Amino acid sequence: MTVTHSAVPRFLLISHEPEAAPALIGEILKARGYDVQIHTVLSSPERPDVDFPNPADFDAVVAFGSFSNAYDPRARTWVEPEIDLIRTLIEEDIPYLGVCFGGQLLAESLGGHVERAPDAEQEIGIVTFDQDSALPVPAGPWFTWHEDRVVVPEDVEVLAHNGKAVQLFRRGRAVGTQFHPEADIDVVGSWVRIGPDHIPSHTSAAQILQDLEINEVSLRRNCEAMVDWFVREVAEIDS
Repeated sequence: MTVTHSAVPRFLLISHEPEAAPALIGEILKARGYDVQIHTVLSSPERPDVDFPNPADFDAVVAFGSFSNAYDPRARTWVEPEIDLIRTLIEEDIPYLGVCFGGQLLAESLGGHVERAPDAEQEIGIVTFDQDSALPVPAGPWFTWHEDRVVVPEDVEVLAHNGKAVQLFRRGRAVGTQFHPEADIDVVGSWVRIGPDHIPSHTSAAQILQDLEINEVSLRRNCEAMVDWFVREVAEIDS
């Protein structure tokens, strides 16, 4: 595959459902002057769209979250083609950032797997994390929402964890997160409306949204740091 680049860096943003939108990451990439194209896999859940654009037409690919579980047999019809895409990106050295579910698919593509987290270690809300190496992004606050977690192979570099889950990992120019740097009040507001049964008893929709509002400025600043690190240090795209 021959990778072609335009004068303006191009990003392919993969949303799995319309509600799992690029949100802050998409906004920041556009504000930086980059060209973004969004591909939504489940605009029609009955007909998943895995006819992805040619990745060689892009400087980097970013994939976001999903309401699905990566190991659910009902999702594998579209999950497996996306894992094949990620493997192609790795083989062709096209930069990739996988956010939460997107990070879980990256872990599987690298030879790891996704598992259900114990109830006490499922996370929804504001988190911070420790680090296993020089942390390239702020330790928090970040927003997270996950019932599952990744198990990565030994040859994958774990950049951050918080004792409950691997939070940030990397191999070469492929990076995965378990948290949601893109999350803002609008997008999380749609999640709590769609999935109230996923909210654990120790918190509430109101508390989640209140915490987001309190941390709004810091979350955006941290997301900007995450995007800039990925663009400059991982994707090696000149700003």
